[in-house]
Amino acid sequence: MKQGFLGGTFDPPHLGHLILAQEALEQYSLEKVYFVPSRNPPHKVNSGITDFNHRLRMLELAIQDNPSFQAADLESRDFPSYTVDMLERISTRDFKPCFIIGMDSLLEINTWRQPARILELADVVVGTRPDVDLSSVNPDFLEKADFFDFPGVWIASSNLRKRVREGRSISYLVPEAVESYIRSGGLYGAEKGH
Repeated sequence: MKQGFLGGTFDPPHLGHLILAQEALEQYSLEKVYFVPSRNPPHKVNSGITDFNHRLRMLELAIQDNPSFQAADLESRDFPSYTVDMLERISTRDFKPCFIIGMDSLLEINTWRQPARILELADVVVGTRPDVDLSSVNPDFLEKADFFDFPGVWIASSNLRKRVREGRSISYLVPEAVESYIRSGGLYGAEKGH
């Protein structure tokens, strides 16, 4: 059985991530989807990223009710987190993972380290959104990746952090357990305990 891997900062994890993973699980008959939080995302070095342990815990809470989902700490502790490095570690001659990405990641793929190598190491599947301009994406990547529609809602983690800072609700955008964790820990400027 194939196994899926969905990487990301997950700061915080939200329903869009879960819907994307569930749809990939079903459409590609995956045995399991591993959520891989980025320890040291190179593109977010100075952006005040939330501590890895908080992001991993929120991820565990977000997926706790789905036995087909698992959080996986697969990134280097000491070096920038590059997808290609993680895939090099887990791919073997007998195991080619299914690497799941959303449209936002696809639009940035040209800035990733060795995107062509990612295509060699994994079967890349992309959850699509309508009305997205793909003209900036390398045609080779578009040709080799597989695309699937999913009934996703467009949610950005950056918008969720902003909503929390402004004291606005994030109900129905993240699992309840994640919202409780954010509130009780005072993450993203939340008033502690609310």
